[in-house]
Amino acid sequence: MPETSPESPGPRTTDRAYAEVRARLLDGSYRPGELLHEDTVATELGLPGEAVHEAFTRLREEGALRLYPTRGALVLPATLQEARDVMEARLLLEIFALDSVAARSRTELRELGQELLSEIHEVGTPDEAMAVGRAFHTRLVRAAGNPVVADMHVALWDRTWHIAASSTVGPGNPENDAAEHAAIAEAMAIGRGGDARGLLHRHVSATLHRIGVVEEFALPRPADLSG
Repeated sequence: MPETSPESPGPRTTDRAYAEVRARLLDGSYRPGELLHEDTVATELGLPGEAVHEAFTRLREEGALRLYPTRGALVLPATLQEARDVMEARLLLEIFALDSVAARSRTELRELGQELLSEIHEVGTPDEAMAVGRAFHTRLVRAAGNPVVADMHVALWDRTWHIAASSTVGPGNPENDAAEHAAIAEAMAIGRGGDARGLLHRHVSATLHRIGVVEEFALPRPADLSG
C-alpha cells in the first residue's frame, strides 16, 4: 500500500483529531465564542494541521463550529430554537419507543426498566454523564424493534451531542442528569409506563432548561379521533 502523505492524514489521525477537539468542546476547554486556529490546535494536540482541518469540518457539519477561511473556527453555543426543535424530535422517537414496549407487554416494560437501571451508575463529570445518557436513550429506542427509528435517533443524537454536553456542564448537572434517567427506569421497572412517559418528557424539558430554553412544549399524546 502507498504511504499516506503528510498532506493527507490517514483516517486514524483524522479520527483522533476529531475526538481530541470534541473532547475539549465537551469539557469546556474550548468555550462558546472562542476562535480556534488550526495551527495552534494542531500544535497543542501534536497532530498534522490537515487532520485538525478535517476535524473542524466534521464539527461544523454537526453544528458545533463555524469556519472562517484564514481566520479559524468559532465555537458555537447551542442555538436555542435549534436545540428545542431537535430535542423535541428526539422526544417523539423516544416516546414512540416507550409506548411500543409498553404496548407489547407490561412484563417487557418491567424487564427493560430493570436492564436500564442496572446500567446506570454514579457520574461526576459531564463526559461521564454524556456516556451514560447516550447508552440509556439508545437502549430505550432500540427496544422498540424498529431499525429505521433507531437510525433516525442515532442521527438526531449526533446532532444534539453539543446540546447535551452544554446541559451537563455546571455544578450538580451531571448528577441531576443521571438521577432523571434513574427515575424513568424505576417507573418502567415497576410497570408504570404512563409515569415513565411523563418523566421522560420532564427529563428532556430539564435538559433544555439547563441550556436556557424556558419555553415548554407539549407532551405528545394520541390524537382524538372521536370527532
